[in-house]
Order: sequence, then structure tokens, then C-alpha cells
Amino acid sequence: MEQKLENGDYLLAPNGLAQSVSGDAALLQHAQNRLLARRGQFVYNPQFGSRLHLVRQGSPAALQQAMRFAQEALAPLLPRAFAAAVRFGAAGVFVRVHAGNLEKEVLVTAEESGYEDDSV
Repeated sequence: MEQKLENGDYLLAPNGLAQSVSGDAALLQHAQNRLLARRGQFVYNPQFGSRLHLVRQGSPAALQQAMRFAQEALAPLLPRAFAAAVRFGAAGVFVRVHAGNLEKEVLVTAEESGYEDDSV
């Protein structure tokens, strides 16, 4: 069981303790964390994270590169979690993630690896 995160902060229950998340919801949260963290950011696990912040819209191969980077970030979670699609928006790269029976569209911005997302 993991602590539930929302916008990068721990979510608290009414009793003041951190809420927990498990099962497919925990898998989805883990996938989101892998996409939002910049690859190489963690000294003890340099393979954790993605390189999606490096993708620049407008280049001919940008969508293919974005999908490749999303798949690279989520590879350790296969087959239970994977990137189903990518698209560009004004704010960055949107990655549709399937995790177990859940799915979510995660926004990865170029400027920072924040916790912005659009839940589906």
C-alpha cells in the first residue's frame, strides 16, 4: 500500500492521517510518478522517470519520440501498466495511461516535472 498523492501532495483523511492507495489505483499513481519525474533525477535510481520533457512539438517525429519516451518510462510496469496514446496540447505532452482496469491522461510539461494532470 502507498500514500495517496494529489498534485504532488499527500492526501489526508478526515482524521489527519495520510490516505492510502492500493491495487490498480496504486499502479496508476506509480505510472504517473514515472512519467512526471525526469529521468536521471534520482541518484540512486537514474533509470526512474521519463524524458518526455525533452520532446519538442513541431518536429516531424515528435509524436513517435513522445510515445517512445513514455513507453521507456513505463517499461518496468509492463504488462499491467502502459502508455496507450500520446498527444500534444498547448501545455505539453498528454499521455493516456492504462493501469489494470483504470486509465488516466497525464500531462507532462516541458518546463518542469510538476503534477499537473487531467483525470479521465
